[in-house]
Amino acid sequence: MSTIEKAMGRLKKAAGGQQQVNSPLADTPDARTGMPASPGRADVARPSGEKLMVDFRQLRRYGIFPPDAMKPGVRDQYRRIKRPLLANAIGRKGLSVDRGNLIMVTSALPGEGKTFTSLNLALSIAQDPDFSVTLVDGDVVRAHVSRLLGVRDTLGLLDLLADESIAPGELVRPTTVESLNVLPAGRPHPRNEELLSSSRMERVISALADRNRHHIMLFDSPPLLSSPAALSLSSAVGQVVVVVKAGSTLRHQVVEAVDLLDQSKAINMVLNQTLGGIGGEEYGDYYQTYSDSAGAA
Repeated sequence: MSTIEKAMGRLKKAAGGQQQVNSPLADTPDARTGMPASPGRADVARPSGEKLMVDFRQLRRYGIFPPDAMKPGVRDQYRRIKRPLLANAIGRKGLSVDRGNLIMVTSALPGEGKTFTSLNLALSIAQDPDFSVTLVDGDVVRAHVSRLLGVRDTLGLLDLLADESIAPGELVRPTTVESLNVLPAGRPHPRNEELLSSSRMERVISALADRNRHHIMLFDSPPLLSSPAALSLSSAVGQVVVVVKAGSTLRHQVVEAVDLLDQSKAINMVLNQTLGGIGGEEYGDYYQTYSDSAGAA
């Protein structure tokens, strides 16, 4: 049995045994953070403040479209990606993933399309009548999400982590897309790695998301093999989506990246830029859980 087969076997075994019943969630609003506490989109309180304009003309240049403007095949691919993630988040069929509403999107290496996937997945989730989503730019060095949305170097995640006087909900930005919020990367900080692995990070994430499983926190993370911050972030989430660029990322790089993760978490894969079916001859059946054939940004 090859190394990749063993790694994928461990993933399947972990996925089969990692679901558990969550304890009942509180259903009272959190006045300190201003974030929602009761389930269901209808009960979600939007962050206050001026709405961030989502400029789809600019996003289209990078292949990012509102779901109703996507080609039907691409739109269906994102539905396929999000459905099991959302089911894990809320515990359909009586089971749920611990912290399943906290989802990290990452890759083994830069340039595999994780930011493209994060943005399009967030837009797709926002279309669901039962969910809202906050897209967090956790790739604080590159800050691609923040650049694409025009909020680079504005107050955001790093500022929350560096200044404990800021309540977590204060810097979450509502957008012109219904049920989509954004937390920018924040202003550059010399200790960004330490901040992302701090106990403050744990408290911020808990305040923003843990009380409502219908509110998804979607983190665009640094690549696993190029930044220790990715592992720090992965410890705080319940689900991890690893984006793999077909015909580019080598098998041993994927295995090395996945082996870094806690195998008890729900680990899923998106094969990006596929041609001729899922994975072709190079990847075989290893990445059939989810597939994105739309392209990378």
